[in-house]
Amino acid sequence: MGEALWDRLPTGKVPGGAPMNVALRLTALGSRVRLLTRLGDDLEGRELLAYMGDSGLDTAYVQIDPVLPTGAVDVDTTNANAARYDIAAPAAWDHIDADEYLRIDDGFVDVLVCGSLGARNAVARDSQLRLMAAARLCVLDLNLRPPYYDRTIVDDLVARAHWLKLNESELKWIAQGRGAPSDVAAAAKWLQDRYALALVCVTFGQDGALLLWHDTLHRQAAFRVDVVDTVGCGDAFLGILLSDLLRRRDAKFALERACAAGAIVAQHAGGNPQLCDEDIYRMLQHT
Repeated sequence: MGEALWDRLPTGKVPGGAPMNVALRLTALGSRVRLLTRLGDDLEGRELLAYMGDSGLDTAYVQIDPVLPTGAVDVDTTNANAARYDIAAPAAWDHIDADEYLRIDDGFVDVLVCGSLGARNAVARDSQLRLMAAARLCVLDLNLRPPYYDRTIVDDLVARAHWLKLNESELKWIAQGRGAPSDVAAAAKWLQDRYALALVCVTFGQDGALLLWHDTLHRQAAFRVDVVDTVGCGDAFLGILLSDLLRRRDAKFALERACAAGAIVAQHAGGNPQLCDEDIYRMLQHT
């Protein structure tokens, strides 16, 4: 659930939005996925809807807003390792309607994947909180984009999640002023205990990631590649990690594959280059 939009890169626009990126990865890996989002009744929305369909993503829950435009983000990739985002507001995805979903599937949610950016507006936030409460398993991708977050809302979202992915700076922001340990692994454990999370995954960009899976800590170094931009790297990472863990693959191996996926995407412009298990296998074999 969440934003589907156009990333406007210096080289042109490409489909984006973290929830859609993750949904596309999961779909390509054989998971049964539907994306709950909202597009404008405009050319950009029709193009994005066609892209989803061509990619094999189930669009049964894609809503069309008669007034608000399809979302867009201006992406500054001047620093290839740290893209900057100017997110248009308001956008159609700010008004995702949970009632429409609840009417279709009687309120059942198996696994819900969502992010904090999708809760920037009160309408979509209310929908997201309702679905988080209904989910058997709720996976939250903390995606803090200034100025669209505050501590009260983030705390509420994290408290409702079962699995949490975030980056090192986001972990430090949550822990700030709360007596958390300065060591990142210890801070992740503090976060897990504070919010009763089964999984905490912290990403470090070019320095890899750590995964706290129940009581076991796994670390993975990054794969060294020539970076074009980092757009969508975290989404590919999360898609592979979720796919593997939901299929009960070994957590350490899942983390390694997720880091490999992020590295592959970093070698391309935009968040949705082609990526398959064979690509990940080749990356693993050349390390």
